[in-house]
Amino acid sequence: MPKYWGIIPAAGVGRRMGGPVPKQFLKLKDKTIIEWTILALAKHERIDGLYVGLEKTDQYGDWIKSIHSKVLGVFEGGDTRSETVLNGISHLVGNGCSKDDWLLVHDANRPLLTKEEISRLIETVGDDENGGIVSLPVFDTLKSGTDGKINSTVNREHCFRALTPQMFKLGLLHKALLQCVSQGFMATDESQAMERLGHCPKLIPGSVTNIKITAPSDLRFAEAIIGLEQSDVDQIN
Repeated sequence: MPKYWGIIPAAGVGRRMGGPVPKQFLKLKDKTIIEWTILALAKHERIDGLYVGLEKTDQYGDWIKSIHSKVLGVFEGGDTRSETVLNGISHLVGNGCSKDDWLLVHDANRPLLTKEEISRLIETVGDDENGGIVSLPVFDTLKSGTDGKINSTVNREHCFRALTPQMFKLGLLHKALLQCVSQGFMATDESQAMERLGHCPKLIPGSVTNIKITAPSDLRFAEAIIGLEQSDVDQIN
């Protein structure tokens, strides 16, 4: 039986937040953002273990591993997301993970991931080697523009927002990311790398509360969501 592993790329410095520490280590209510993120994955019964990519493993490594027993290790991240994920895959393989296992890559700054999203992702993908990503349809009108002026209106009918986790076979994702590196292509997420390999990942419905914290206003929004009763959160989603 294949296992399900998680990688959380957390090597970014979060310059847009403008704080003294990377944003994933900022407080969100009674925990740091990365604690919320790790616990969201670790508490799901299908997740066998997690690995976290850090800029400086000697500074946060021991503390990260103490957050939950499913955090099996930390590894040194790269200059880009793809490099960090590649380093993580190498770390997993070095620890005996199979290329046929499933890998869920989840943004360090998406602390409000729900158990239902993880379950939907795993159950909907099943054994389909195309894998899949958590996503949301785009409802806003989209504009293409340059120099502060609109060039055209983009048809949103087939547009989706790519969220995380994104789940793929460990061996296939490794191959896809290595191909991007060899071609000098910078994949913005794991799905794009798989698409270039010829795969068509599934779009799995996500939650509107699965936000990525990139600015101070996002932090305040996340705090408000955490303060809601679960029934109210369910109504939002």
